[in-house]
Amino acid sequence: MKRYRRRTSKKFRWIIIIAVITIPLIYFSRRFYKYLSARYEEKSLKKQILILQAENEVLKNRIHQYKRGTVLEANARDELGMIRKGEKVYLVPKK
Repeated sequence: MKRYRRRTSKKFRWIIIIAVITIPLIYFSRRFYKYLSARYEEKSLKKQILILQAENEVLKNRIHQYKRGTVLEANARDELGMIRKGEKVYLVPKK
């Protein structure tokens, strides 16, 4: 009878020890995974913010150029063949 109790008490101790070790490991591994995924998401969002800020700068420069009229005038001259008032037009014949 004593042998049986000793065996069961040893088994019970091992079960308790394993439970005490594994339960916190499972809990903290889940929290650690959430932490890592949050850091990954933060990094990707920061990259996206940098890309969007660069795009904003490009668009602001384009707005500034359109407000000055330089791009509009260049497009009108190149694509539409327009000239300013008082300018002379020279036509070069094609060979």
